[in-house]
Amino acid sequence: MKIAYLLVLLLGGGIALARIWMSIKKARDRPAHSWDAKLIEKLRAEGSDPFQPHDVVFFFGLPSEEAARRVVERLVRDGYEAEYKHVPDQSELCYAVHAQRSIRLSVSDMQATSRRFNAMADEFHGRYDGWAAAHNKRPGPQEPASRE
Repeated sequence: MKIAYLLVLLLGGGIALARIWMSIKKARDRPAHSWDAKLIEKLRAEGSDPFQPHDVVFFFGLPSEEAARRVVERLVRDGYEAEYKHVPDQSELCYAVHAQRSIRLSVSDMQATSRRFNAMADEFHGRYDGWAAAHNKRPGPQEPASRE
């Protein structure tokens, strides 16, 4: 009887730990993903055309020139224009990578990109700092042709 009670107790503890771990993982992922949705909504509210490509710039901080060079190589291979520069003011992440690409902004695509870039930054012991996009104004109403 004691063994059965102990097994039930251990099983319950294991389930509780698994739920805690999943909640922490979910909460850790949420800020970047909600940031993507908020930024896209802000651009749309300010008049950007969601159906047209936007020039998007992505930002990374990396600890070494080698890491920055490898991230740039990977981004270029994936179709981005990318470059890195040394930032002497920073002590830990002293290399900045900027990557640019013209893409349509959809929440699900940008969230997937943020997850991918967070993983890439982690791989090289750096940080993905998010993205910014230039406004892409919706065309105004068509002017009627003048009748002369």
